[in-house]
Amino acid sequence: MAALSKALQTLSLTTTTSTNNKAGINMLYLYLRNLSNHPTVPRYHKIYTNNATYSKNVVLLDGGKELLKSVGFEEFASFLE
Repeated sequence: MAALSKALQTLSLTTTTSTNNKAGINMLYLYLRNLSNHPTVPRYHKIYTNNATYSKNVVLLDGGKELLKSVGFEEFASFLE
């Protein structure tokens, strides 16, 4: 729970005026919403880190990857699961 709080605090301190920051936050929301709404669908359990959209938006967002890890995603070679 501490990791989640820290990731959320980092995200809240990030300026959301940038288009990339807004897109990153929207991507995080989408990942978590899809997983929450469809917990038995395997495709929502994996995020490919070499995906251009992920790389452009979530990686550049301070606290983005940390948030995903704090809710249970584990990092592998080219994806989070």
